[in-house]
Amino acid sequence: MASDIVERDLKRFDDATSTFEKTAVVLGFVNLFLAIWARAPGLQINPASAVGLSVSGFNVGYAIIFGPLTAVMTLVVYLSLLRRRHLLRRTILAAKVTGQNKVSPGDRLALDNFNQPGAGGIAWVADRGWRILWYFIIPPTAALIALRRFCDLVPDEAAKAWDLQERIGFLFLSLDGWQIRPLLPDRALEGAADLMAQLPYIYAPLESWIQLGLFLFSCLLARRATLMYFASGG
Repeated sequence: MASDIVERDLKRFDDATSTFEKTAVVLGFVNLFLAIWARAPGLQINPASAVGLSVSGFNVGYAIIFGPLTAVMTLVVYLSLLRRRHLLRRTILAAKVTGQNKVSPGDRLALDNFNQPGAGGIAWVADRGWRILWYFIIPPTAALIALRRFCDLVPDEAAKAWDLQERIGFLFLSLDGWQIRPLLPDRALEGAADLMAQLPYIYAPLESWIQLGLFLFSCLLARRATLMYFASGG
């Protein structure tokens, strides 16, 4: 009876781990795609064309606007799934301490997987490094890329010559950017004026500070998710 309980709980733990990793792989691709979309000239106009689709107005502006929010949502999902995994592990180990079940060395190894920092070298990179990169570094990096591209937005044709400092000053400190459809100086977009005119509206300076806040929040969430994923102890 006790062994059945342990087996059931360990299966739930294994399922929780598997669900997290499958979800993280998919969301990693989403964030990576947004980062590439924001930077690659060939995708900025209409990334749907890569698979033979054409969506009017589907341009890089959406990757810029929603990139930081997507990163935050990704990491919130990670933390939710990791919390369940962590609670399952802690419950199993707590029951072992009180003598309600017995955990074999093999089961304990499964419970402790990813729980120690591990040694460096090629083995560490192959086993741990790619997870850190794909799960926890890509989302805030994608948010940073989107934020940087957001800082390229200008209000009109006359502002295309502005340097980065002038653009940041307008986006973060000026009230003149409230509810405007901005321009994004870019040769690929300028070659498709109809799409350029369909960039999403922005609401600076409020939206600018929200974008910055989302990026910083994604960094905090990424750190928290990393610590939880590699948490040691019960």
